Amino acid sequence: MSLGNNIKKYRHDLGYTQEELAGILCITSQAVSKWESGSGLPDVTQIVPLAQALNVSTDALFGFNTEIYDVNFAEEVEQKANTLRDSGEQSQGALNAVQYLDQQCEENIFNYGIMTSFVQAVGHMSRYVNPNNSYYSGLMENDGKEWKQLIRRTENRAMQVIRYSGDKALVDKCHFSLAWLCWHSGEWEKGMQHVEALPSISNNMLKETLLPYFISIDTEEGRENWKGQICDNYQNFIRALNKQILYTAESMMWVSPLNEVEEKCFWGLSIMDKFMENEKMKAHCQGYYRDTYKFLVAAYLRNDMPGKAAEEWKKLLGKIDEYVEFCSEINKKEPKEVVRIYGNAAARNMEIYTREWIDSKLQFMLGQLRSWSKEDVFSEFEKLV
Repeated sequence: MSLGNNIKKYRHDLGYTQEELAGILCITSQAVSKWESGSGLPDVTQIVPLAQALNVSTDALFGFNTEIYDVNFAEEVEQKANTLRDSGEQSQGALNAVQYLDQQCEENIFNYGIMTSFVQAVGHMSRYVNPNNSYYSGLMENDGKEWKQLIRRTENRAMQVIRYSGDKALVDKCHFSLAWLCWHSGEWEKGMQHVEALPSISNNMLKETLLPYFISIDTEEGRENWKGQICDNYQNFIRALNKQILYTAESMMWVSPLNEVEEKCFWGLSIMDKFMENEKMKAHCQGYYRDTYKFLVAAYLRNDMPGKAAEEWKKLLGKIDEYVEFCSEINKKEPKEVVRIYGNAAARNMEIYTREWIDSKLQFMLGQLRSWSKEDVFSEFEKLV
């Protein structure tokens, strides 16, 4: 479709007349008519205002369908980046993931999923660059210029996603990551702007509550869709609560007395245990469960209690063994059937959750625990596990 036809289509979608669009852009209606007929083209300085007036991206204006970027490829790139991030030393792994995603962004300039993964990776890495953070490792301390350039590149790509992707999930991920980046950079006021842009559960008026009511149950297919929507809702709510439990455990591990860390972690883990009694919720708990346990074990190690740390680590390994076996059985089924029963996100989680995969994760976790502990305490812990 030509530029002129695109302008006409998006103008009609908004219900604007040529005169109304011209008024927004402070030009004549004759100019709009020429653009739409193909007898004239907008000046380069008018492209961005025109796209904004039509509420579309410049890519869409020129006919690039940004809504069908290669999602599968973006997921493959994200998985590889996560593997790089969780391999070897923590800060170097974070940097390796950022560098890989940076290159992928250059090679796939219209893939907003990859851009978002890059923004998230830089937000994660910022903890190792911030001297006031517990994770600080001196990363990039000798090259502040490079870090500032990376921040600028991150903000530019995030704004591309926010303004033009049309994918609210990606937009929210970018705002979330930019908020972390601002917090680690000491730009709290700027960071709060991104926090305020994020959705909140505080008013309790969520679309998930109403979605099932708008699904007809007059047919068997409709009833299946209705049950599927309810399952999706529970999964989303559970993930949100699990994330809060995990973030609380992480924060408290660094600053709170051991008894408070124990109280919050055991309470949170008991909630996840209850959730996981429903097998459709297991995939949406396991990662949060694992990392919450990690911070509990870290708290024991930081309080010179290797025996107690080993005891809890063994409990975690037992849970992991159960989940590996569960995923192995699920993955024997037809992939389409797994997606139908558990949903896309859970199906992907269970597909990659092999013994080899989790063993590499556990090695990375042990590396983290070592870096947070006294050498003699961790050595004793290793002997016990």
